[in-house]
Amino acid sequence: MIYEHAYLWIKAGQEHRFERELLSGRSILAAADGCHSVELFRDVERSGAYLLRIGWESLAHHVERFPISPQAPAFAEVVEKFFAREPELRHFDSTPVETTTDPQA
Repeated sequence: MIYEHAYLWIKAGQEHRFERELLSGRSILAAADGCHSVELFRDVERSGAYLLRIGWESLAHHVERFPISPQAPAFAEVVEKFFAREPELRHFDSTPVETTTDPQA
């Protein structure tokens, strides 16, 4: 499993509406093939900024399958109108680093 971290900047004054609509629309994402979880976090240092964390079965489920699914445009319709700028996306392994695999270490 992997986690998609989407850092979102929301238009000023639209934060509460964005939260309501994203939370009501997360069932769209949850219905996507390979989606395991959808969580939204407020940034405590920047007003109007959020972290959307989505658990996917694999990177392919997000970057290959999701974009061509019916859920992709449906979810975009719910959230894109609130974006002040393009989201910043990153993908992370779900397993924490506990030992190094570097043979030089």
